[in-house]
Amino acid sequence: MKLNKTLSLIGVLLSLCTGLTFAGQKELVVIEAKTQHQLNPQLTEAASDTQILTGLYEGLFTYNPISLAPQYAIAVDIKISRDKKRWTLTLNPQARFSNNEKITASSVRDSFITLLSNPQAPYSSLLDVIKNANEFRNKKCSESDVGIYALSENELMIHLKSQANYLPKLLCHPAFSIVHKNPKVYSGPYILKSNKKNEIILEKNPHYWDKANVQMETIRIIQSDDIQLNTYNYNTGLADWIMSAVDTTKLINKNALNFNAIFGTSYFFFKDSKYKPSYKNSNEKNLWDYPEFREALFEAMPWNLLRKQSFFPATTFVYPLTDYPGVEGYDYTDKIRAKELMKEARKKYNVSDDKIIPLVFQIPSNSFDITVLAEIAKIWGELGVDLQVYETPAELYYSNVRTSNADVYFYSWIGDFADPLAFLELFRSDSSLNDSGFSNKEFDELLEKANEVQEEKRYDYLSKAETVLLDNYIVIPVQYSVTANIINLEEIGGWSANAFDIHPFKYIYKKEPKINLPNVVKYSYE
Repeated sequence: MKLNKTLSLIGVLLSLCTGLTFAGQKELVVIEAKTQHQLNPQLTEAASDTQILTGLYEGLFTYNPISLAPQYAIAVDIKISRDKKRWTLTLNPQARFSNNEKITASSVRDSFITLLSNPQAPYSSLLDVIKNANEFRNKKCSESDVGIYALSENELMIHLKSQANYLPKLLCHPAFSIVHKNPKVYSGPYILKSNKKNEIILEKNPHYWDKANVQMETIRIIQSDDIQLNTYNYNTGLADWIMSAVDTTKLINKNALNFNAIFGTSYFFFKDSKYKPSYKNSNEKNLWDYPEFREALFEAMPWNLLRKQSFFPATTFVYPLTDYPGVEGYDYTDKIRAKELMKEARKKYNVSDDKIIPLVFQIPSNSFDITVLAEIAKIWGELGVDLQVYETPAELYYSNVRTSNADVYFYSWIGDFADPLAFLELFRSDSSLNDSGFSNKEFDELLEKANEVQEEKRYDYLSKAETVLLDNYIVIPVQYSVTANIINLEEIGGWSANAFDIHPFKYIYKKEPKINLPNVVKYSYE
Protein backbone atom coordinates (compact mmCIF):
# COMPACT_ATOMS: atom_id res chain seq x y z
CA MET A 1 0.00 0.00 0.00
CA LYS A 2 2.82 2.46 0.73
CA LEU A 3 4.26 1.93 -2.74
CA ASN A 4 0.94 2.81 -4.38
CA LYS A 5 0.56 5.93 -2.26
CA THR A 6 4.12 6.96 -3.06
CA LEU A 7 3.50 6.60 -6.79
CA SER A 8 0.28 8.55 -6.45
CA LEU A 9 2.13 11.36 -4.69
CA ILE A 10 4.78 11.41 -7.42
CA GLY A 11 2.00 11.65 -10.00
CA VAL A 12 0.49 14.65 -8.22
CA LEU A 13 3.85 16.42 -7.99
CA LEU A 14 4.61 15.77 -11.66
CA SER A 15 1.17 16.99 -12.69
CA LEU A 16 1.81 20.27 -10.91
CA CYS A 17 5.03 20.68 -12.87
CA THR A 18 3.82 19.56 -16.29
CA GLY A 19 0.06 19.92 -16.41
CA LEU A 20 -0.30 16.19 -17.01
CA THR A 21 -1.12 13.28 -14.75
CA PHE A 22 -0.36 9.62 -15.19
CA ALA A 23 -2.76 8.17 -17.73
CA GLY A 24 -4.71 5.14 -16.68
CA GLN A 25 -4.94 1.94 -18.68
CA LYS A 26 -8.09 3.27 -20.38
CA GLU A 27 -6.80 6.74 -21.34
CA LEU A 28 -4.42 7.51 -24.17
CA VAL A 29 -2.41 10.74 -23.85
CA VAL A 30 -1.11 12.23 -27.09
CA ILE A 31 1.08 15.33 -27.44
CA GLU A 32 0.90 17.19 -30.75
CA ALA A 33 2.36 20.43 -32.07
CA LYS A 34 0.37 23.59 -31.48
CA THR A 35 -2.15 24.18 -34.24
CA GLN A 36 -5.64 25.52 -34.82
CA HIS A 37 -7.94 22.58 -35.47
CA GLN A 38 -10.91 22.61 -37.82
CA LEU A 39 -12.90 19.61 -36.60
CA ASN A 40 -15.51 19.68 -39.35
CA PRO A 41 -14.29 16.94 -41.72
CA GLN A 42 -15.97 18.59 -44.70
CA LEU A 43 -14.08 21.87 -44.27
CA THR A 44 -10.53 20.92 -43.36
CA GLU A 45 -7.63 19.96 -45.59
CA ALA A 46 -5.00 19.94 -42.83
CA ALA A 47 -3.31 16.62 -42.11
CA SER A 48 -3.07 17.63 -38.45
CA ASP A 49 -6.88 17.47 -38.21
CA THR A 50 -7.19 14.03 -39.78
CA GLN A 51 -5.93 12.06 -36.79
CA ILE A 52 -8.57 13.53 -34.47
CA LEU A 53 -11.28 13.14 -37.11
CA THR A 54 -10.62 9.36 -37.24
CA GLY A 55 -12.06 9.29 -33.74
CA LEU A 56 -15.05 11.58 -34.20
CA TYR A 57 -16.38 10.54 -37.59
CA GLU A 58 -16.79 7.52 -39.81
CA GLY A 59 -17.78 7.05 -43.45
CA LEU A 60 -18.99 4.21 -45.61
CA PHE A 61 -15.45 2.82 -45.59
CA THR A 62 -12.44 3.26 -43.35
CA TYR A 63 -8.70 2.69 -43.64
CA ASN A 64 -7.25 -0.61 -42.55
CA PRO A 65 -4.84 0.52 -39.78
CA ILE A 66 -1.94 -1.49 -41.23
CA SER A 67 -2.36 -1.75 -45.01
CA LEU A 68 -4.59 1.36 -45.48
CA ALA A 69 -6.75 -0.72 -47.81
CA PRO A 70 -10.42 0.28 -47.63
CA GLN A 71 -12.55 -1.81 -45.34
CA TYR A 72 -16.22 -1.68 -44.56
CA ALA A 73 -17.47 0.70 -41.87
CA ILE A 74 -20.99 2.10 -42.17
CA ALA A 75 -21.32 0.20 -45.46
CA VAL A 76 -21.33 -3.61 -45.22
CA ASP A 77 -21.75 -4.69 -48.86
CA ILE A 78 -21.41 -3.41 -52.45
CA LYS A 79 -23.04 -4.50 -55.68
CA ILE A 80 -21.73 -3.00 -58.94
CA SER A 81 -23.55 -2.91 -62.27
CA ARG A 82 -22.17 -4.51 -65.41
CA ASP A 83 -21.13 -1.14 -66.84
CA LYS A 84 -19.37 -0.35 -63.53
CA LYS A 85 -21.18 2.99 -63.24
CA ARG A 86 -23.90 2.10 -60.71
CA TRP A 87 -22.99 1.11 -57.18
CA THR A 88 -25.53 -0.11 -54.63
CA LEU A 89 -24.27 -0.08 -51.06
CA THR A 90 -25.93 -1.84 -48.15
CA LEU A 91 -25.54 0.01 -44.86
CA ASN A 92 -24.91 -1.43 -41.43
CA PRO A 93 -28.35 -1.55 -39.74
CA GLN A 94 -26.64 -1.08 -36.34
CA ALA A 95 -24.94 2.19 -37.32
CA ARG A 96 -25.97 5.06 -35.06
CA PHE A 97 -25.02 8.67 -34.52
CA SER A 98 -23.85 9.63 -31.04
CA ASN A 99 -27.39 10.85 -30.20
CA ASN A 100 -28.63 7.28 -30.90
CA GLU A 101 -30.27 8.33 -34.18
CA LYS A 102 -29.99 5.66 -36.88
CA ILE A 103 -27.62 6.34 -39.77
CA THR A 104 -29.66 5.66 -42.91
CA ALA A 105 -29.14 5.96 -46.65
CA SER A 106 -30.83 9.36 -46.41
CA SER A 107 -28.26 10.37 -43.76
CA VAL A 108 -25.46 9.51 -46.17
CA ARG A 109 -27.08 11.33 -49.08
CA ASP A 110 -27.76 14.41 -46.95
CA SER A 111 -24.13 14.44 -45.79
CA PHE A 112 -22.77 14.26 -49.35
CA ILE A 113 -25.18 16.91 -50.59
CA THR A 114 -24.12 19.22 -47.73
CA LEU A 115 -20.51 18.73 -48.79
CA LEU A 116 -21.25 19.47 -52.45
CA SER A 117 -23.32 22.53 -51.48
CA ASN A 118 -20.51 24.22 -49.59
CA PRO A 119 -18.09 26.25 -51.77
CA GLN A 120 -15.63 26.20 -48.84
CA ALA A 121 -15.40 22.38 -48.83
CA PRO A 122 -11.93 21.66 -50.26
CA TYR A 123 -12.50 18.02 -51.21
CA SER A 124 -15.94 18.31 -52.77
CA SER A 125 -14.59 18.13 -56.34
CA LEU A 126 -13.33 14.60 -55.72
CA LEU A 127 -16.99 13.57 -55.96
CA ASP A 128 -17.22 14.99 -59.48
CA VAL A 129 -17.05 11.42 -60.76
CA ILE A 130 -20.67 11.12 -59.53
CA LYS A 131 -23.36 12.01 -62.06
CA ASN A 132 -24.14 15.76 -61.94
CA ALA A 133 -22.02 16.36 -58.82
CA ASN A 134 -19.87 18.91 -60.65
CA GLU A 135 -22.93 20.61 -62.11
CA PHE A 136 -24.57 20.81 -58.68
CA ARG A 137 -21.38 22.21 -57.10
CA ASN A 138 -21.39 24.93 -59.74
CA LYS A 139 -25.12 25.64 -59.35
CA LYS A 140 -26.00 24.33 -62.82
CA CYS A 141 -28.55 21.76 -61.66
CA SER A 142 -30.69 20.94 -58.65
CA GLU A 143 -30.01 18.65 -55.72
CA SER A 144 -32.44 16.07 -57.11
CA ASP A 145 -30.26 15.67 -60.23
CA VAL A 146 -27.22 14.42 -58.29
CA GLY A 147 -26.69 10.68 -58.79
CA ILE A 148 -26.99 9.70 -55.13
CA TYR A 149 -30.21 7.93 -54.19
CA ALA A 150 -31.63 6.52 -50.96
CA LEU A 151 -33.39 3.37 -52.19
CA SER A 152 -34.48 2.33 -48.72
CA GLU A 153 -33.42 2.86 -45.13
CA ASN A 154 -30.33 0.67 -45.58
CA GLU A 155 -29.66 0.88 -49.34
CA LEU A 156 -27.80 3.68 -51.10
CA MET A 157 -27.25 3.87 -54.85
CA ILE A 158 -24.53 5.97 -56.49
CA HIS A 159 -24.58 6.67 -60.25
CA LEU A 160 -21.16 7.51 -61.70
CA LYS A 161 -20.54 9.39 -64.92
CA SER A 162 -17.50 7.17 -65.58
CA GLN A 163 -15.91 4.12 -64.05
CA ALA A 164 -14.16 4.74 -60.74
CA ASN A 165 -12.95 1.55 -59.13
CA TYR A 166 -10.93 3.69 -56.72
CA LEU A 167 -14.17 4.92 -55.11
CA PRO A 168 -13.88 2.87 -51.87
CA LYS A 169 -10.32 4.19 -51.37
CA LEU A 170 -11.55 7.72 -51.93
CA LEU A 171 -14.49 7.39 -49.53
CA CYS A 172 -12.16 6.40 -46.68
CA HIS A 173 -11.11 10.03 -46.49
CA PRO A 174 -12.55 11.97 -43.52
CA ALA A 175 -14.14 14.54 -45.85
CA PHE A 176 -16.63 11.86 -46.88
CA SER A 177 -17.52 10.89 -43.33
CA ILE A 178 -21.21 10.86 -42.46
CA VAL A 179 -21.93 14.20 -40.83
CA HIS A 180 -25.05 15.07 -38.85
CA LYS A 181 -26.76 18.46 -39.21
CA ASN A 182 -26.03 19.07 -35.52
CA PRO A 183 -22.25 19.68 -35.25
CA LYS A 184 -22.26 18.23 -31.71
CA VAL A 185 -23.42 14.83 -32.98
CA TYR A 186 -20.81 12.37 -34.26
CA SER A 187 -20.73 9.20 -36.34
CA GLY A 188 -17.41 7.78 -35.13
CA PRO A 189 -16.17 5.77 -32.13
CA TYR A 190 -15.66 8.89 -29.99
CA ILE A 191 -17.41 12.14 -29.16
CA LEU A 192 -15.83 15.49 -28.37
CA LYS A 193 -15.99 15.85 -24.59
CA SER A 194 -14.06 19.13 -24.39
CA ASN A 195 -12.06 21.44 -26.62
CA LYS A 196 -10.06 23.91 -24.58
CA LYS A 197 -6.91 25.85 -25.28
CA ASN A 198 -4.10 23.39 -25.89
CA GLU A 199 -6.20 20.36 -24.88
CA ILE A 200 -8.83 18.22 -26.59
CA ILE A 201 -10.54 15.29 -24.88
CA LEU A 202 -12.38 12.55 -26.76
CA GLU A 203 -14.72 10.19 -24.94
CA LYS A 204 -15.98 6.81 -26.11
CA ASN A 205 -19.25 7.03 -28.04
CA PRO A 206 -21.80 4.82 -26.20
CA HIS A 207 -23.95 4.45 -29.35
CA TYR A 208 -21.18 3.54 -31.79
CA TRP A 209 -22.07 0.34 -33.65
CA ASP A 210 -18.74 -1.34 -32.85
CA LYS A 211 -18.16 0.04 -29.36
CA ALA A 212 -17.20 -3.39 -28.01
CA ASN A 213 -13.98 -3.20 -30.03
CA VAL A 214 -13.06 0.36 -28.98
CA GLN A 215 -10.54 -0.11 -26.19
CA MET A 216 -9.67 3.37 -24.93
CA GLU A 217 -12.32 5.13 -22.85
CA THR A 218 -10.78 8.57 -23.35
CA ILE A 219 -8.14 10.15 -25.55
CA ARG A 220 -6.46 13.30 -24.29
CA ILE A 221 -4.65 15.41 -26.91
CA ILE A 222 -2.26 18.02 -25.52
CA GLN A 223 -0.66 20.72 -27.68
CA SER A 224 2.93 21.60 -26.91
CA ASP A 225 5.94 22.85 -28.86
CA ASP A 226 8.23 22.69 -25.80
CA ILE A 227 10.86 20.15 -26.89
CA GLN A 228 12.31 19.52 -23.45
CA LEU A 229 8.94 19.27 -21.72
CA ASN A 230 7.65 16.89 -24.39
CA THR A 231 10.70 14.69 -23.91
CA TYR A 232 10.29 14.76 -20.13
CA ASN A 233 6.60 13.87 -20.33
CA TYR A 234 7.33 10.89 -22.54
CA ASN A 235 10.26 9.64 -20.49
CA THR A 236 8.24 9.80 -17.27
CA GLY A 237 5.20 8.02 -18.71
CA LEU A 238 2.96 11.07 -18.65
CA ALA A 239 2.39 10.79 -22.41
CA ASP A 240 1.87 7.68 -24.54
CA TRP A 241 2.45 9.11 -28.00
CA ILE A 242 4.32 12.23 -29.16
CA MET A 243 3.52 13.79 -32.53
CA SER A 244 5.40 16.99 -31.69
CA ALA A 245 9.10 17.78 -31.38
CA VAL A 246 11.31 15.99 -28.84
CA ASP A 247 14.99 15.92 -27.97
CA THR A 248 15.89 12.50 -29.36
CA THR A 249 19.27 12.58 -27.59
CA LYS A 250 17.43 12.50 -24.25
CA LEU A 251 14.91 9.80 -25.07
CA ILE A 252 15.38 6.96 -22.62
CA ASN A 253 13.85 4.43 -25.00
CA LYS A 254 15.37 5.09 -28.43
CA ASN A 255 13.26 2.28 -29.90
CA ALA A 256 10.19 4.48 -29.40
CA LEU A 257 11.29 6.69 -32.31
CA ASN A 258 9.32 5.65 -35.40
CA PHE A 259 10.66 7.41 -38.48
CA ASN A 260 9.30 6.62 -41.95
CA ALA A 261 8.51 7.94 -45.41
CA ILE A 262 4.88 8.74 -46.10
CA PHE A 263 2.72 9.19 -49.19
CA GLY A 264 3.44 12.88 -49.54
CA THR A 265 5.54 15.49 -51.31
CA SER A 266 6.94 18.83 -50.19
CA TYR A 267 7.06 21.35 -53.02
CA PHE A 268 6.76 24.98 -54.09
CA PHE A 269 4.07 26.04 -56.55
CA PHE A 270 3.27 29.17 -58.56
CA LYS A 271 -0.05 30.94 -58.13
CA ASP A 272 -1.77 32.48 -61.15
CA SER A 273 -2.69 36.18 -60.93
CA LYS A 274 -6.41 35.49 -61.29
CA TYR A 275 -6.31 33.55 -58.00
CA LYS A 276 -4.89 36.50 -56.07
CA PRO A 277 -7.13 38.88 -54.08
CA SER A 278 -5.47 41.82 -55.85
CA TYR A 279 -6.63 40.55 -59.25
CA LYS A 280 -9.07 43.01 -60.90
CA ASN A 281 -9.62 42.20 -64.58
CA SER A 282 -9.09 39.53 -67.21
CA ASN A 283 -6.24 41.43 -68.88
CA GLU A 284 -4.17 41.79 -65.72
CA LYS A 285 -1.10 39.55 -65.90
CA ASN A 286 1.96 38.94 -63.77
CA LEU A 287 5.13 37.92 -65.62
CA TRP A 288 5.20 34.70 -63.59
CA ASP A 289 1.92 33.68 -65.22
CA TYR A 290 3.94 33.02 -68.38
CA PRO A 291 5.69 29.61 -68.56
CA GLU A 292 8.69 31.09 -70.41
CA PHE A 293 9.77 33.08 -67.34
CA ARG A 294 9.20 30.11 -65.03
CA GLU A 295 11.24 27.84 -67.29
CA ALA A 296 14.24 30.16 -67.02
CA LEU A 297 14.11 29.87 -63.22
CA PHE A 298 13.89 26.08 -63.39
CA GLU A 299 16.95 25.87 -65.65
CA ALA A 300 18.94 27.99 -63.22
CA MET A 301 17.67 26.19 -60.09
CA PRO A 302 20.51 24.52 -58.13
CA TRP A 303 18.52 21.34 -57.54
CA ASN A 304 21.12 19.66 -55.34
CA LEU A 305 21.27 22.71 -53.09
CA LEU A 306 17.48 22.93 -52.93
CA ARG A 307 17.26 19.31 -51.75
CA LYS A 308 20.48 19.07 -49.75
CA GLN A 309 18.69 18.47 -46.44
CA SER A 310 16.08 16.14 -47.89
CA PHE A 311 15.90 12.55 -46.65
CA PHE A 312 14.11 11.48 -49.84
CA PRO A 313 14.75 14.06 -52.61
CA ALA A 314 11.85 14.44 -55.03
CA THR A 315 12.45 15.16 -58.71
CA THR A 316 8.76 14.68 -59.60
CA PHE A 317 5.48 15.70 -58.02
CA VAL A 318 3.60 12.42 -57.55
CA TYR A 319 4.97 10.14 -54.88
CA PRO A 320 6.25 7.03 -56.74
CA LEU A 321 3.82 4.11 -56.53
CA THR A 322 4.23 0.52 -57.66
CA ASP A 323 3.29 0.19 -61.36
CA TYR A 324 3.16 3.98 -61.83
CA PRO A 325 5.24 4.79 -64.97
CA GLY A 326 8.42 6.76 -64.46
CA VAL A 327 8.13 10.48 -65.20
CA GLU A 328 11.07 12.65 -66.22
CA GLY A 329 11.66 15.05 -63.35
CA TYR A 330 13.82 18.07 -62.57
CA ASP A 331 17.45 17.54 -61.60
CA TYR A 332 19.55 19.30 -64.26
CA THR A 333 20.96 22.80 -63.86
CA ASP A 334 22.12 24.92 -66.82
CA LYS A 335 22.77 28.58 -65.97
CA ILE A 336 23.79 29.42 -69.53
CA ARG A 337 20.54 28.09 -70.95
CA ALA A 338 18.63 29.85 -68.16
CA LYS A 339 20.03 33.22 -69.24
CA GLU A 340 19.13 32.50 -72.85
CA LEU A 341 15.56 31.59 -71.85
CA MET A 342 15.18 34.71 -69.72
CA LYS A 343 16.44 36.88 -72.56
CA GLU A 344 13.97 35.25 -74.97
CA ALA A 345 11.09 35.66 -72.50
CA ARG A 346 11.86 39.34 -71.93
CA LYS A 347 11.96 39.95 -75.67
CA LYS A 348 8.68 38.09 -76.30
CA TYR A 349 6.79 40.03 -73.63
CA ASN A 350 8.51 43.40 -74.16
CA VAL A 351 10.37 43.47 -70.85
CA SER A 352 13.66 45.37 -70.90
CA ASP A 353 16.85 43.47 -70.09
CA ASP A 354 17.64 45.71 -67.14
CA LYS A 355 14.22 45.51 -65.48
CA ILE A 356 14.32 43.83 -62.06
CA ILE A 357 11.42 41.37 -61.76
CA PRO A 358 10.16 40.78 -58.19
CA LEU A 359 9.25 37.23 -57.15
CA VAL A 360 7.49 36.78 -53.80
CA PHE A 361 7.84 33.49 -51.92
CA GLN A 362 5.59 32.83 -48.93
CA ILE A 363 6.45 29.95 -46.60
CA PRO A 364 5.38 28.66 -43.17
CA SER A 365 7.71 29.65 -40.33
CA ASN A 366 10.58 27.18 -39.78
CA SER A 367 9.48 25.05 -42.73
CA PHE A 368 12.42 25.62 -45.03
CA ASP A 369 16.09 26.54 -44.71
CA ILE A 370 16.23 30.32 -45.29
CA THR A 371 19.97 30.14 -46.05
CA VAL A 372 19.22 27.85 -49.00
CA LEU A 373 16.65 30.32 -50.33
CA ALA A 374 19.22 33.09 -49.92
CA GLU A 375 21.65 31.15 -52.14
CA ILE A 376 18.92 30.56 -54.72
CA ALA A 377 18.12 34.29 -54.61
CA LYS A 378 21.72 35.07 -55.62
CA ILE A 379 21.56 32.68 -58.55
CA TRP A 380 18.20 33.99 -59.76
CA GLY A 381 19.49 37.51 -59.21
CA GLU A 382 21.80 36.91 -62.17
CA LEU A 383 18.62 36.64 -64.26
CA GLY A 384 17.35 39.99 -63.01
CA VAL A 385 14.97 38.43 -60.47
CA ASP A 386 14.50 39.84 -56.97
CA LEU A 387 13.46 36.94 -54.71
CA GLN A 388 11.57 38.14 -51.63
CA VAL A 389 10.78 35.60 -48.89
CA TYR A 390 8.04 36.12 -46.30
CA GLU A 391 7.28 33.80 -43.41
CA THR A 392 3.83 33.21 -41.92
CA PRO A 393 3.21 31.44 -38.57
CA ALA A 394 2.77 27.76 -39.38
CA GLU A 395 -0.60 27.46 -37.63
CA LEU A 396 -2.04 30.23 -39.85
CA TYR A 397 -0.22 29.55 -43.10
CA TYR A 398 -2.46 27.11 -44.98
CA SER A 399 -5.67 28.93 -44.16
CA ASN A 400 -4.18 32.14 -45.59
CA VAL A 401 -2.87 30.82 -48.91
CA ARG A 402 -6.02 31.70 -50.84
CA THR A 403 -6.11 35.23 -49.47
CA SER A 404 -2.45 35.97 -50.15
CA ASN A 405 -0.93 37.84 -53.11
CA ALA A 406 2.41 36.00 -53.15
CA ASP A 407 3.69 34.38 -56.35
CA VAL A 408 5.02 31.12 -54.90
CA TYR A 409 4.04 28.99 -51.89
CA PHE A 410 5.56 26.05 -50.05
CA TYR A 411 3.33 23.03 -49.41
CA SER A 412 3.70 19.62 -47.84
CA TRP A 413 0.88 17.50 -49.22
CA ILE A 414 -0.03 14.01 -48.05
CA GLY A 415 -2.03 11.99 -50.56
CA ASP A 416 -5.52 11.41 -49.24
CA PHE A 417 -5.91 8.00 -50.86
CA ALA A 418 -3.38 5.63 -52.44
CA ASP A 419 -3.64 6.90 -55.99
CA PRO A 420 -1.78 9.48 -58.15
CA LEU A 421 -5.06 11.37 -58.49
CA ALA A 422 -4.67 12.35 -54.83
CA PHE A 423 -1.87 14.67 -56.04
CA LEU A 424 -2.96 15.57 -59.56
CA GLU A 425 -6.41 16.71 -58.40
CA LEU A 426 -4.67 19.75 -56.85
CA PHE A 427 -4.12 21.15 -60.36
CA ARG A 428 -7.29 20.16 -62.20
CA SER A 429 -8.96 23.32 -63.51
CA ASP A 430 -12.29 22.84 -61.75
CA SER A 431 -10.95 21.23 -58.60
CA SER A 432 -11.96 22.62 -55.22
CA LEU A 433 -8.38 21.81 -54.12
CA ASN A 434 -6.76 23.97 -56.80
CA ASP A 435 -5.00 26.82 -54.96
CA SER A 436 -2.63 27.61 -57.85
CA GLY A 437 -5.13 28.62 -60.52
CA PHE A 438 -3.37 26.32 -63.00
CA SER A 439 -5.70 25.54 -65.89
CA ASN A 440 -4.70 23.34 -68.79
CA LYS A 441 -7.10 21.60 -71.19
CA GLU A 442 -4.73 18.74 -72.04
CA PHE A 443 -4.07 18.05 -68.36
CA ASP A 444 -7.81 17.98 -67.57
CA GLU A 445 -8.59 15.71 -70.52
CA LEU A 446 -5.93 13.19 -69.47
CA LEU A 447 -7.42 13.00 -65.97
CA GLU A 448 -10.85 12.49 -67.51
CA LYS A 449 -9.58 9.72 -69.79
CA ALA A 450 -7.94 8.02 -66.82
CA ASN A 451 -11.41 7.52 -65.33
CA GLU A 452 -12.74 5.94 -68.51
CA VAL A 453 -10.19 3.16 -69.07
CA GLN A 454 -9.39 -0.13 -67.39
CA GLU A 455 -7.17 -0.04 -64.31
CA GLU A 456 -4.06 -1.31 -66.13
CA LYS A 457 -4.15 1.70 -68.50
CA ARG A 458 -5.23 4.31 -65.98
CA TYR A 459 -1.76 4.98 -64.60
CA ASP A 460 -0.48 5.66 -68.13
CA TYR A 461 -2.90 8.57 -68.54
CA LEU A 462 -2.15 9.89 -65.06
CA SER A 463 1.61 9.84 -65.67
CA LYS A 464 1.08 11.75 -68.92
CA ALA A 465 -0.97 14.31 -67.00
CA GLU A 466 1.87 14.72 -64.51
CA THR A 467 4.28 15.27 -67.41
CA VAL A 468 2.04 18.06 -68.73
CA LEU A 469 2.07 19.64 -65.27
CA LEU A 470 5.87 19.46 -65.04
CA ASP A 471 6.25 20.79 -68.60
CA ASN A 472 4.39 23.94 -67.51
CA TYR A 473 6.87 24.67 -64.70
CA ILE A 474 4.21 25.16 -62.03
CA VAL A 475 5.57 22.79 -59.37
CA ILE A 476 9.05 22.79 -57.81
CA PRO A 477 9.42 19.34 -56.12
CA VAL A 478 11.69 19.26 -53.07
CA GLN A 479 11.30 16.00 -51.17
CA TYR A 480 9.01 13.09 -50.51
CA SER A 481 7.65 13.54 -47.04
CA VAL A 482 8.84 11.88 -43.86
CA THR A 483 7.32 11.73 -40.42
CA ALA A 484 8.43 10.91 -36.90
CA ASN A 485 6.31 9.57 -34.04
CA ILE A 486 7.45 8.76 -30.53
CA ILE A 487 5.50 5.71 -29.38
CA ASN A 488 6.51 2.44 -27.72
CA LEU A 489 4.89 -0.33 -29.73
CA GLU A 490 5.67 -2.84 -27.00
CA GLU A 491 3.21 -0.92 -24.83
CA ILE A 492 0.73 0.43 -27.40
CA GLY A 493 -1.14 -1.84 -29.81
CA GLY A 494 -3.27 -1.11 -32.87
CA TRP A 495 -0.75 1.46 -34.12
CA SER A 496 1.27 0.78 -37.26
CA ALA A 497 3.57 2.94 -39.36
CA ASN A 498 1.93 3.56 -42.72
CA ALA A 499 2.14 5.71 -45.83
CA PHE A 500 -0.51 8.24 -44.72
CA ASP A 501 0.65 8.57 -41.10
CA ILE A 502 -2.98 7.95 -40.12
CA HIS A 503 -3.64 5.78 -37.07
CA PRO A 504 -7.38 5.40 -36.43
CA PHE A 505 -8.06 5.90 -32.73
CA LYS A 506 -10.63 3.11 -32.84
CA TYR A 507 -7.94 0.42 -33.02
CA ILE A 508 -5.43 1.79 -30.51
CA TYR A 509 -5.13 0.08 -27.14
CA LYS A 510 -2.68 -0.31 -24.27
CA LYS A 511 -1.08 -3.68 -23.90
CA GLU A 512 -1.16 -5.40 -20.54
CA PRO A 513 2.18 -5.04 -18.75
CA LYS A 514 4.33 -8.14 -18.96
CA ILE A 515 5.25 -9.37 -15.50
CA ASN A 516 8.04 -11.89 -15.20
CA LEU A 517 8.62 -13.35 -11.72
CA PRO A 518 11.29 -16.03 -12.15
CA ASN A 519 12.39 -16.05 -8.50
CA VAL A 520 9.07 -16.56 -6.78
CA VAL A 521 9.46 -18.85 -3.79
CA LYS A 522 7.67 -22.12 -4.33
CA TYR A 523 6.62 -24.43 -1.51
CA SER A 524 6.30 -28.13 -1.71
CA TYR A 525 4.44 -30.25 0.78
CA GLU A 526 5.02 -33.85 1.57
